[in-house]
Amino acid sequence: MNKLMYNMILLILTCYCIACSKSADDVENVSQTDSTIRVPAEWETQEATWVQWGFDYEDEELKAFANFINIIKQYQPVHIVFNTIIEEDYKEEQIAKLAARNIKEDDPNIIFHHWPINFSWMRDNGPIYVTDGEKTWAQNWTFNAWGGGFGDFLSEDDNRIPVRIADYLGIEVENRLDYVLERGNLESNGDGILMLNWDCQLHRNPTLRTKEAHETILKETMGATKVIWAEGYYEDDGTIGHIDGMARFISKNEVVVTIETTLEDTIARVCTEAGFTVHRYPGSVNWLIGNGFVVTIAKENERERLRPLLKSYFPNRTIYFIEGESIEQHGGGIHCVTNDQPRF
Repeated sequence: MNKLMYNMILLILTCYCIACSKSADDVENVSQTDSTIRVPAEWETQEATWVQWGFDYEDEELKAFANFINIIKQYQPVHIVFNTIIEEDYKEEQIAKLAARNIKEDDPNIIFHHWPINFSWMRDNGPIYVTDGEKTWAQNWTFNAWGGGFGDFLSEDDNRIPVRIADYLGIEVENRLDYVLERGNLESNGDGILMLNWDCQLHRNPTLRTKEAHETILKETMGATKVIWAEGYYEDDGTIGHIDGMARFISKNEVVVTIETTLEDTIARVCTEAGFTVHRYPGSVNWLIGNGFVVTIAKENERERLRPLLKSYFPNRTIYFIEGESIEQHGGGIHCVTNDQPRF
């Protein structure tokens, strides 16, 4: 073999090895991407919003519910789970009251489901959605009525809601009934970072005494790469410190923390130490984010100072304020009584 031919063969083999190496790297990268699971952030595109309705106190909350449902339906469908436990005559009466406020079954963006439920706090008993980039499925964690934080209440029907929704949507459901987790105590930045309140999770799962034990579950099931733990809660807070009442992600790198007491100051410090840009907001952060809108509760005299702040957090969304004291008096906000469904 002459020298020229030897060099040509060597060049061909070298190129082939480089090509094979590049293909192997590409396959590995694709595989890593495909195997990554995450909880979508709430500001990502949504398919719909879900709420639960049908209780002794709905007359008090009717105006607030009607107001935010009428806002949401302008942007995306609203699924209303209507309680089948109540008497038929009473149910028809409530449906008529909703219809009188322009929430009607013949509206293309209003979908009624008649299922048994226990409460209206669908953020907490509803599904948590997880995606691997190709498919999305629902996770069904145990809901036990906030561990008795508000009293001894039944929760069996609420605990079945994620399965009912998954069946309706035709998606898989991952049952994780070995762990208690309410979505009101779970914030996701959509990029593998989760934020929860430690006091709440320890209260719900008292046999798991270390943060590492909780993180192992969250990382295995949600693909979390980092967990930020807030700590502390107010004495009269039956949720034992749900994070959505104190701090919210607004982007992959930003957190908004409400301004209340030194409790929130501590949460802001923890988020800053974790590398996030922290904004302080002098109002309730229990807002609902949807396709093109943000709706939140605020008194009339607070809105002028809050609007520019919310607009700076969500520049591409329309900001809506509603009166919602009736919801707050029962222990939550708009975020607490809604559950967003991401677009699959």
